[in-house]
Amino acid sequence: MGYAQTVTPQKGLFFGLFSDYAEARVEHFRRRVYGKTVHHLEALSDKQLNDIGVPRAEIKDRAYQSAYHQQPYQ
Repeated sequence: MGYAQTVTPQKGLFFGLFSDYAEARVEHFRRRVYGKTVHHLEALSDKQLNDIGVPRAEIKDRAYQSAYHQQPYQ
Protein backbone atom coordinates (compact mmCIF):
# COMPACT_ATOMS: atom_id res chain seq x y z
CA MET A 1 0.00 0.00 0.00
CA GLY A 2 1.52 3.32 -1.03
CA TYR A 3 1.11 6.70 0.52
CA ALA A 4 1.14 9.98 -1.32
CA GLN A 5 2.49 13.12 0.25
CA THR A 6 1.84 16.58 -1.05
CA VAL A 7 4.66 19.05 -0.58
CA THR A 8 4.09 22.74 -1.04
CA PRO A 9 7.18 24.78 -1.78
CA GLN A 10 8.17 27.41 0.73
CA LYS A 11 8.49 30.91 -0.62
CA GLY A 12 11.03 31.92 1.97
CA LEU A 13 11.13 33.75 5.25
CA PHE A 14 10.85 37.22 3.77
CA PHE A 15 7.76 36.34 1.77
CA GLY A 16 6.02 35.19 4.95
CA LEU A 17 7.07 38.27 6.87
CA PHE A 18 6.03 40.58 4.05
CA SER A 19 2.63 38.93 3.58
CA ASP A 20 1.97 39.09 7.35
CA TYR A 21 2.96 42.76 7.34
CA ALA A 22 0.78 43.50 4.32
CA GLU A 23 -2.22 41.77 5.92
CA ALA A 24 -1.69 43.74 9.14
CA ARG A 25 -1.54 47.02 7.19
CA VAL A 26 -4.76 46.19 5.32
CA GLU A 27 -6.50 45.30 8.58
CA HIS A 28 -5.28 48.53 10.18
CA PHE A 29 -6.54 50.51 7.19
CA ARG A 30 -9.95 48.83 7.32
CA ARG A 31 -10.28 49.46 11.06
CA ARG A 32 -9.45 53.12 10.50
CA VAL A 33 -11.96 53.44 7.66
CA TYR A 34 -14.64 51.72 9.77
CA GLY A 35 -13.97 53.96 12.78
CA LYS A 36 -13.99 57.16 10.74
CA THR A 37 -17.16 56.15 8.93
CA VAL A 38 -18.98 55.39 12.18
CA HIS A 39 -17.73 58.62 13.75
CA HIS A 40 -18.84 60.79 10.84
CA LEU A 41 -22.22 59.11 10.45
CA GLU A 42 -22.97 59.32 14.17
CA ALA A 43 -22.21 63.04 14.05
CA LEU A 44 -25.01 63.60 11.53
CA SER A 45 -28.47 64.63 12.64
CA ASP A 46 -31.43 62.29 12.28
CA LYS A 47 -32.72 64.43 9.40
CA GLN A 48 -29.42 64.18 7.53
CA LEU A 49 -29.29 60.42 8.07
CA ASN A 50 -32.86 60.15 6.86
CA ASP A 51 -31.94 62.12 3.72
CA ILE A 52 -29.21 59.61 2.81
CA GLY A 53 -31.36 56.63 3.80
CA VAL A 54 -29.34 55.33 6.74
CA PRO A 55 -31.27 54.59 9.95
CA ARG A 56 -29.26 55.43 13.07
CA ALA A 57 -29.60 51.83 14.27
CA GLU A 58 -27.81 50.56 11.14
CA ILE A 59 -24.77 52.88 11.19
CA LYS A 60 -22.29 50.33 12.54
CA ASP A 61 -23.58 47.53 10.32
CA ARG A 62 -23.44 49.66 7.17
CA ALA A 63 -19.96 50.96 8.05
CA TYR A 64 -18.75 47.39 8.62
CA GLN A 65 -20.19 46.18 5.31
CA SER A 66 -18.57 49.10 3.53
CA ALA A 67 -15.12 48.72 5.12
CA TYR A 68 -14.83 44.93 5.21
CA HIS A 69 -16.97 43.74 2.31
CA GLN A 70 -16.59 46.65 -0.12
CA GLN A 71 -20.33 47.17 -0.25
CA PRO A 72 -21.30 50.82 -0.74
CA TYR A 73 -24.15 52.41 1.15
CA GLN A 74 -27.51 51.41 -0.25
